Order: sequence, then structure tokens, then C-alpha cells
Amino acid sequence: SWSTTFHTYGCKITPTDTIYYLDDVEVFRHPSGEISKTQPHFFLINYAIGGISGWKIDLEREGNASDMYVDYVRVYQGG
Repeated sequence: SWSTTFHTYGCKITPTDTIYYLDDVEVFRHPSGEISKTQPHFFLINYAIGGISGWKIDLEREGNASDMYVDYVRVYQGG
């Protein structure tokens, strides 16, 4: 169950692609645009449920009240 276990999420940005992972499995990939090395970047960690994301969630069945616990955020920089 999503509500009783922890999961790991990942994002790898390469010169050609941005790759997203869930529990170490690639789940989505799209072409990367020009990535600025001089502008600041930030993480947005939220539920982002609904809208036009394509993820179909039945809130009537699943409920819409929940807590999110983030244990840590780790960032690696490639060479």
C-alpha cells in the first residue's frame, strides 16, 4: 500500500533527457532542454494530484486526506 510504505523517487538530468524513477525503476523520460548552469534550481515536493498530469486517481475511493513524510533529499552532481 502506498500509505504504509516508504518509496524512493529519482530524477536524472542528462544533456539529452530528463529521466524519472520510482523505487529505482524508470517510469518516465522526456527530452531535456537547455539546462542553465548559472541560474538557481529548486525542488518542488508535493502531491500534485489531479489536473492534466495523466495519472488517474479515484479520490472518492482513495480519499483525499493524507500526510506526506519526507525523510531526506539527496542531490548528486555528475562530472
